[in-house]
This record gives sequence, structure tokens and C-alpha cells, in this order.
Amino acid sequence: MDIIFIRGLKCETVLGVYDWERVSRRPVVIDLEIGAASHEAFEHDSAKGLMNYDSISRRLSETLPTLTYRTVERLAEHVAQTVLSEFHAPWVKVTIGKPGAVRNAALVGVTIERTAK
Repeated sequence: MDIIFIRGLKCETVLGVYDWERVSRRPVVIDLEIGAASHEAFEHDSAKGLMNYDSISRRLSETLPTLTYRTVERLAEHVAQTVLSEFHAPWVKVTIGKPGAVRNAALVGVTIERTAK
């Protein structure tokens, strides 16, 4: 399967189990690997069949600030389902990291993989 990727997408959202985490938006870092829905973009030098990186990034950047989840796992599931349903991807791998969540760690988080139903 051909894969496109977006790395280091920075978004803000309300995310956390503890009350103090839910007071304001905090940054998350998202990495996506997305199965190409079509091979056309790889066969022709045009936008035909191309998955639009900017549209995906913009959709997530606009949506995440409106969400409120307790767990990074649930947020990752939301992101995966958005990419699969709205952008018609056959497969997606989502990594979401919370910078500064654990002392002495640059990033902690979760990685999930999902396929279209």
C-alpha cells in the first residue's frame, strides 16, 4: 500500500483525566500515515487522485480545539475516524503525543492503526 504522511502537526485541544488538565487547551502533536485511496496520483503528475495534505491538516486544526476528551486514546480514535470517513482513506496510522505530560520525557502518547469498514 502506498502511504502519504503528515508529521508533527501541532494542534490544541482540551485533553486530560485530571481537572487541572481540563481548564484550558493544551498542545498535542499528531503524526499521520495514510493509505493512498488511489494509485492515480503516483501514476500521473497531476492532482488527479491526490489526497490533499492541507485539507486534512486544516480539518484537524479546526476541529481539535472544539473537542474535549479525557484520554489521548479516544482523541486518536476520533482523528482516525475523521481521516477514514471524510477523506476516504482505506487505512490510517495515528500517533498523538502530549508534550510535557511526563517529567523528563519530550513526548508521551499513543499510536493506533485503523482500516475503513
